[in-house]
Amino acid sequence: MTTTVGFVGAGGIAAVHLDSLDQYDGATLVAVADIDGERARAVADPRGATAYTDGHELIAEESESLDALVVAIPPFAHEGYEREAADAGIDLFVEKPVGLDSEVVAATRRELESSGVVTQVGYVCRYAQITDRARELLDGRQVAHVDSEYWVSVPDTSWWSSRAHSGGQLVEQSTHVFDVHRYLLGEVETVRGDGTDGLLADGLDFQDATSTTLSHESGAVSHISSTCASPESRFQVRVVADDAFLELDYFEHSLSGVVDGERVTFQGDGSWYQREFEAFLAAVRGRGDDVRSDYADAARTFEVTLAAREAAETGDCIDL
Repeated sequence: MTTTVGFVGAGGIAAVHLDSLDQYDGATLVAVADIDGERARAVADPRGATAYTDGHELIAEESESLDALVVAIPPFAHEGYEREAADAGIDLFVEKPVGLDSEVVAATRRELESSGVVTQVGYVCRYAQITDRARELLDGRQVAHVDSEYWVSVPDTSWWSSRAHSGGQLVEQSTHVFDVHRYLLGEVETVRGDGTDGLLADGLDFQDATSTTLSHESGAVSHISSTCASPESRFQVRVVADDAFLELDYFEHSLSGVVDGERVTFQGDGSWYQREFEAFLAAVRGRGDDVRSDYADAARTFEVTLAAREAAETGDCIDL
């Protein structure tokens, strides 16, 4: 039986997931909505799907035929699509971050949990092969410290430079790093931080470089350095554990380090987005149980990023 899928959003990240959908045997696109009608039609027409310019209309018109809905829109544009889909019994894949308002996200989480629909949020690093390999190597070891860098330039996207639309770098981009830290070290108790305002990047109304320290319930401590003003991009994670040191490069999909005195290396193939989306579709079809970040879990990462942003802006220690 073919799984029917709809998309709200037809931009850059939607294109990545559409490519994964196209390669999946047993699922098909039936509808796509985007406020840019031409963009929606460019996605829908070659696939024999229906194009809409309103996501609410798509859900209302296609609710009887949809098995799953992908919400791939900017963080400011979450306008209840998730809750409408859940009310109709439609399983959900939501791109990160899940929103910008803590109360709205919490209310959505409660409704999705009570609906019983499958949910997955796009924390793709959990599906990176280097993450799997790191967890294998760290299994049974005490992890004491993780230190990460997420250094990039300002995206060429009009809404991104506005805190009201993106939430700032920590909420919209570096959320991937905070999620990796939660995935490797467990829940966060407190966050401390600092940051710079307009020191490097022009046209932003949020900090362009931040340094945050997380204290975890496990007793471990971790650190995340973020900037959106670097001419060179890097996303690197370093882990110190019992008789182990690992360095993960998420842009190069490589892992290296030393474990029990032996050098280890591993090269992933970069198929993280495909693995992530296939896991979601398998769960929708009842043929898999590899959803690694449901909406409730993603909401916890969201709260950590809000706390980190507040800590960096105020210099206060924020308890979660």
